[in-house]
Amino acid sequence: MGRRRAGGSSTSGPGSCSSACSPCWPNGWSSIVGFELTLPLAVGLGLVALVGVAVIWWRLPPPLPPRRARLSLGLRLAILALLVGALAGLQVQTTPTTQSLVVLADLSASVQGALDSEAGDVRQVLSGRSGEDRAGVITFARDPQLETPVGTSPSFTEFQSRPNPHYTDVAAALRLAGSILPTDTRRHVVVIGDGRPNLGDALAEARLLRAEAGPEVYIDTIDAPATLRAGQQADVLAHIVSNINTSGTARWYLDRTLVASRNVTLVSGDTALAQTIAPAQPGFHAVRLVIEPVLDTYAENDLGEALLQVQGTPRVLVVEGAPGRAAGLDAALASIAMDTVTISPASLPRTAADLAAYQAVALVNVPAGALGPDAMALLQASVRDLGMGMVVIGGDESYGPGGYAGTPLETLLPVQIQLPQDMQKPPVAVVLALESTESSQGDQVLRGAAEAVVDQLTPRDLVGVTTGSGTGFAVPLSPLTDKASVKRAIEGSGLGDPVSYAPDLFSAAQALSAAHASVKHIILLGDGDAMDNYQSLVESTHARGITVSAIAIGADPTGAGTMQQIAGWGKGRFYQSNNLGDIPQLGDSRSAQALDRRGHDHPPPGIPRGDPARGAARPVSGASRLRGNHAQGRLGRHLQKPAGRPLAGNLGVRTGKGGGLDQRRRRTLDARPAELAAVQSLLR
Repeated sequence: MGRRRAGGSSTSGPGSCSSACSPCWPNGWSSIVGFELTLPLAVGLGLVALVGVAVIWWRLPPPLPPRRARLSLGLRLAILALLVGALAGLQVQTTPTTQSLVVLADLSASVQGALDSEAGDVRQVLSGRSGEDRAGVITFARDPQLETPVGTSPSFTEFQSRPNPHYTDVAAALRLAGSILPTDTRRHVVVIGDGRPNLGDALAEARLLRAEAGPEVYIDTIDAPATLRAGQQADVLAHIVSNINTSGTARWYLDRTLVASRNVTLVSGDTALAQTIAPAQPGFHAVRLVIEPVLDTYAENDLGEALLQVQGTPRVLVVEGAPGRAAGLDAALASIAMDTVTISPASLPRTAADLAAYQAVALVNVPAGALGPDAMALLQASVRDLGMGMVVIGGDESYGPGGYAGTPLETLLPVQIQLPQDMQKPPVAVVLALESTESSQGDQVLRGAAEAVVDQLTPRDLVGVTTGSGTGFAVPLSPLTDKASVKRAIEGSGLGDPVSYAPDLFSAAQALSAAHASVKHIILLGDGDAMDNYQSLVESTHARGITVSAIAIGADPTGAGTMQQIAGWGKGRFYQSNNLGDIPQLGDSRSAQALDRRGHDHPPPGIPRGDPARGAARPVSGASRLRGNHAQGRLGRHLQKPAGRPLAGNLGVRTGKGGGLDQRRRRTLDARPAELAAVQSLLR
């Protein structure tokens, strides 16, 4: 690994080095004489006076011998020159004969393989001192640490300090060196490292060290919020760094308008200045601070600027699972001056650019299958990476019943969509009635849907599979003790294309009637092309306590109508997919809805059955049931179910990887009394 050493001297303190100086001390350092004038104008007036005295002496010579006359003139000119120098504030500076040296040694990860060589370089530099020269050592990486104090007898053999090696901040090390170097000697800094800093501005800090012969004031940082709502004020904080005690004027500007101007006192070190800014118009605004110190060297670093954005009226995109479900939420948001756009899941924007027009998205009882995997992935990315707010409001088609398990929505939410293992629950019995869709792609998706249902069941549940081939059960209805074997049977069984679903539906009903399970369900998956009179069969099946649902895959309008009728007679659910990739999730949703019925069907104590957002008393849809949601992460629970499971809560998350976003967002789960507060908290 190549390493390079850089050295630089500072003029802070008496005496500055100059290449034009010829005298040289034994240690090799040049010695110069410097002059400083506090009132240079007096020098010009003095020169006029000196010329006037000489002219008067030449025009009106004194009655003295020539030698004494010249001596008298010389004395008068010398006295006058001394008076002029005193009036001009003339100071003579000489370079001290000793120097103070600080070695900055880089101990970042990029030089870890050459630490022994670097320690040898430090020892070599220290051994080159002469006379009463002083020296010290600072190690640095992410932060600087004092290895050896500055003194006439520095003791250094190997590196003992261990700064954080993951970054390299030469600027911070230079600042520390400037603060510990004595002012009564010449000051010198030597940097040993690979010359690859990745924090701070080392060149600017080196220029400041070089300029320390004079005072220096600069604006270090200006902290301002990235975004504001219309009508809000911004508290802006500026950090001023000075190497002397001085005063000055601070002027704050919003865009090009002067906001405030006041005199400030600047102490040696850091000074914080605060200012409240109230931008009126939406859009981007520049906040600038200009410092005019009484004592300063460089004016270029006396300006600081920050950019903030004023957002207009908050816009919330409300996605409702069925028309009218979000009416109460829309009215509540409108009452607090928030704009809402209410859409169906099918109309959800499909790009991040389109979603960026909204500050938050509210899902009101929306099943995962209605969104699809692409839309859920987009919502996850927008919340996680772009800082968009999101609230998910529960119901009979969300969370567990909505098939959120294993989707990007579950990853995004502060709850896990699964049933606790310690929860005592009756078993579920499910028969999957499959038929061929007459396409390889459709059959593959159909098998995936069936396997997704199997994944949601537990070993205490019962599952059976028919394949429309007229040979009975491919998997007899039995406890699910081996999921892998059931999945292999689903994959390996040939799918038939029956002329009627009646045989499979009748066999499934017979098997389920004999099963010991509190929830019994048939899920029919196919294209609906088997025409028959199913009404009496399906209605009698439901009369025996068995619900029937249907999922149409690749179905034409006639087939979809048949499947929908079967689901209606069986008091189950009907799904038709416009995207075959959604079907496994729909099957997952169907299973989760069956599992939902295993919970308690009585309301938790203290939970009202009214809906404040709608302003009318009515049952809280689905909120009285255990849905398989339990908290993950740091969840603040506001409402709980009898077993301690969360009913409503919020989770504080850090969002936004880009655009400098680092703002607190809140997400609320599954209790209608918290709907309005949840959306409000997202937009604070």
